[in-house]
Amino acid sequence: MACPPSDHTESVTEDKETGEIRNHRVDPDASNTVEGGGRKVYGNKFLSIAVRMANSPHSRVILALESVRHKSRAKDPHREDEGKATVRLVKYIKSKVPGVRAFTYDTALRGVHRAPLIAEGLVVFTPQHSGLEPQPLLKYEDGPCGHDLYAAAGRICERRFTVDGETHYTPLPVGELGCRKGQQNRFYQRIEIPCKTKSHHTRIRVDETKEDREIDPATKRQRFNRTEHLRQIAPDTSAGKRLKGFRQDSESQHSRFDQSYPHKRVPAYGAVGALLVYLGYAWVSNSIARALGSRQV
Repeated sequence: MACPPSDHTESVTEDKETGEIRNHRVDPDASNTVEGGGRKVYGNKFLSIAVRMANSPHSRVILALESVRHKSRAKDPHREDEGKATVRLVKYIKSKVPGVRAFTYDTALRGVHRAPLIAEGLVVFTPQHSGLEPQPLLKYEDGPCGHDLYAAAGRICERRFTVDGETHYTPLPVGELGCRKGQQNRFYQRIEIPCKTKSHHTRIRVDETKEDREIDPATKRQRFNRTEHLRQIAPDTSAGKRLKGFRQDSESQHSRFDQSYPHKRVPAYGAVGALLVYLGYAWVSNSIARALGSRQV
């Protein structure tokens, strides 16, 4: 969020004790929104996408910036919501830099946003949303063996029952994340199913399939939102924790932007004016990264 010079939401106020009428300048685009941790912030919301070198300070390069909608669609029809804008910008970046392989973001991205980026051949990582119910995937059968596989906590699990009759979802080991290139890229997880008879191995899609997109006549909804319930990289694995760290690092960029101005307030009213200020900040930040990077070459 970029906070405007003033927090006033009313252009005219009246002091109830003295009757004094005061005029205030109000940011026409700003409003209240809730950030991580439940903190309420008043300002304009921006999306920024950046990349940096590992273990190299001041190497961050901001690749894209956009002002995004944080009000209702009716009150702000001219800006995209954060998820839609993110998908558009990431696709644009990938068209310019075909070598991009992975992208990490926060919980603003849902399955509907991850699906088109995965189809572009990207590994997309975001933390898992809480409150998602386990979803059945398939009944794996091999001779006398049968295993109920479910999507739970963002990964493939086997449903089991305890001696007390309670349901337990056991995460299954992932041997490999494979990608089949094509007009629409496909991603598979090669998983192992431990069994007292023998260990089984199978591959399961972790991208949106044609069958997933079909509309269920009973519910009138998409049959299975696979990219909402399954992740290419499970959040609670070592690889997932590493990718989550990249997202946490990007928060320092927003903090530096806030601290660049007195009282953490951008000297501009309106989303367009604040975006222009942010573009200037990005230009300076990228110039510093370029200058320091050229010294290391």
